[in-house]
Amino acid sequence: MINLVLGATGSLGRAVVKALVESNETTKAFVRSREKAEQYFKEYENKIEIVTGNAANEEDVLKASANADNIDYCIHIPYQRWEKEARELLSVSINAAIISNAKLIFPGNVYVYGLPDYNPVDEKHPWKAHTKKGKIRIDMENMLKESKAKRGLKYTVVRMPDFYGPYVINEFYEKIFFNALEGKTIQWFGDLDIPIEFIFIEDAGKAVVTAALSEKSNGEEYNVPGYSVTTARIFLVEVSRQAGKSSKVKTLNSAFIIGLGGLFSPLAREFKEMLYLKQVKLILDGEKFKEAFGSIPAAQYEDGIAKTLEWARNEKAGSMQFSISKREVI
Repeated sequence: MINLVLGATGSLGRAVVKALVESNETTKAFVRSREKAEQYFKEYENKIEIVTGNAANEEDVLKASANADNIDYCIHIPYQRWEKEARELLSVSINAAIISNAKLIFPGNVYVYGLPDYNPVDEKHPWKAHTKKGKIRIDMENMLKESKAKRGLKYTVVRMPDFYGPYVINEFYEKIFFNALEGKTIQWFGDLDIPIEFIFIEDAGKAVVTAALSEKSNGEEYNVPGYSVTTARIFLVEVSRQAGKSSKVKTLNSAFIIGLGGLFSPLAREFKEMLYLKQVKLILDGEKFKEAFGSIPAAQYEDGIAKTLEWARNEKAGSMQFSISKREVI
């Protein structure tokens, strides 16, 4: 199969490229800058094709998707641009997928569910998002459904919790690991002891690729949980232990105070409404994925944390400067 990865230099995009290469699949990485991408994907030299273009330009995406069997939609834009750009960007890829007769694989998240009615949350849970960003995600998933019904789009949704791991570059998870290596306080936002889960980014990439390569996934949505239920406190204490610097862990659990921070930070303004995800239990049920594909990619937290700290040490030493210059949404 020929696989086109949109947003290939984002954390999920890179993980999907890695999983495709490891599966010996023909892989095209769609990027804005060839020069930066060649540096970013240096370890995959001669194993992938780098294609340049703008994901907002339908002609660019259509040209790149010619002969593609799968289009992995791994595009990330900052929260503050979601309202104006998220739906339009997806529309471009939907049109390209239909014209190219390719399957569009869309990484979903838990925003669509809102406050959960039950746990673990399966694919039958109602969509009742109460946040602006959750409603945008509902619109985006409905665009997929409507395009399938009216225009024959082939698509698959793989829905996951928060990512952590190498190349997860944002103002939240990135700082956890870098602060731990420096012995600085690790800042958490939300309740430290609410049951929570995280998915290791390379597992997320494997899950996306597993669904993408399966003929039976068309029109389906799959929830993919993290390794196990944990708490932020347990996770962060393990990060600190492995970093060996005995960092303190502190939390900010007030939407009001975070909102005040929004006077100075656009990200804080946008993050305020999503704080509930760190204050209530919302755990995904992965039985449908497991039944369809046999198993769920799931690195133990101890192993995932070790790999992330190793990457962060190398980053801190300056060996991967391109990745540190990027910022993604939380």
